[in-house]
Amino acid sequence: VAYCNRKDVSLVPHGGRTGLSGGGVSAPGAIVLQTTRMNRVLSIDPLAGTVIVEAGIVLEALEAEVAKHNLSVGIDLGARGTATIGGMVSTNAGGIEAFRNGMTRHHVLGLEVVLPDGQILDDLKTVTKANEGYDIKQLFIGAEGTLGVVTKVSLSLVPKEGRTATALVSCSGVDQAVRTFRHFRNHCDGTLLSAELMWPDYSRVTAAELGHEPVLAFETDQQALFLILEVADKKGDGRVFLENLLSECADENEIRNAIIAKSDREKESIWQIREEPRICENRFPHGFWFDVSVPLGKLKNYTDKLFEDIPRIQPELKALVFGHLGDGNLHITVTSGKVISELEDPIRRAVYQNLNALAGSFSAEHGIGIDKRESLARYTSPEKLKIMRNIKKILDPKGIMNPGKVLATTDEP
Repeated sequence: VAYCNRKDVSLVPHGGRTGLSGGGVSAPGAIVLQTTRMNRVLSIDPLAGTVIVEAGIVLEALEAEVAKHNLSVGIDLGARGTATIGGMVSTNAGGIEAFRNGMTRHHVLGLEVVLPDGQILDDLKTVTKANEGYDIKQLFIGAEGTLGVVTKVSLSLVPKEGRTATALVSCSGVDQAVRTFRHFRNHCDGTLLSAELMWPDYSRVTAAELGHEPVLAFETDQQALFLILEVADKKGDGRVFLENLLSECADENEIRNAIIAKSDREKESIWQIREEPRICENRFPHGFWFDVSVPLGKLKNYTDKLFEDIPRIQPELKALVFGHLGDGNLHITVTSGKVISELEDPIRRAVYQNLNALAGSFSAEHGIGIDKRESLARYTSPEKLKIMRNIKKILDPKGIMNPGKVLATTDEP
């Protein structure tokens, strides 16, 4: 890193390359720093529930290591088999369990970072309470490698949950799904691990492409939404209180129908529908992909307007939507299956236009990278952008660290 700084050579850190916003794109002449060989667990403290790792370790591998001590990382992603901890820190990854455990930054106790001039910032604390002035490590979490290279990470862990039970539930609308989630969150005798919502166009297309239509056959209404609910129980298999809670929701007419996975294979089939968005993208190519977050109480208003506005741009357009219901994070694909590059601006406006008014976000968990730089400039306050530019200039005055990401090149030193 010091060499790159002396020679004014751009440096682009790489982890598992699972990012979805172009954060790992490199220009000719840049040096790519691959971190995946830095993959050791340096220490685990089972009593304190903490771990120190090198940045290149993969999430799935770390989860397997801490599980030996009946602990869990507390973060789960679809890319768990490839995503590295350093990359997750750099993008502040969210995932399936963020609604209960928080984003990656909520787990980080300390960092080791190589700064753009080659100096090493050692802030690898393993305690929760450390009010020592400005919390500098937070600058590097979500910075996407633009302020330095994360090399080591100290994480707080959570207790390993018990056996899991999974249900696929159909709901008539968004409000019913939200109320079902709230009922589970408030009354679950075990732990609600996930609540994933899929709109019909997404779920039906993906299931058909996977050959999983029988999984959805319990619901005949083609306009029904599907909700995946997964619970954990340290005393049993979770099925009993899952059945009881579903029965209570059915009595209140919040759900239409439900099935509970009877085997690991059935559970896998249910989750494949949710975790294979590329299937939908292959079926309807040339689309635009978005990652937004909306307050739960405003989710119906937002999606109703989205489904009204998109066809007005072009009748053939459709919005394929799924997401993390617990925190209002929606993944949206807008497509007609044809090249629609000339429609990018009106589509982007339709997806983003009401988010600030709703106190939501145009960038929920995938980061800014290259793809959302212009949106950041448009939808973020001038005051916030000024602070970001000043931080970049102070830490990376030569602009060598992952240039062109997050801030537009004209905003960089």
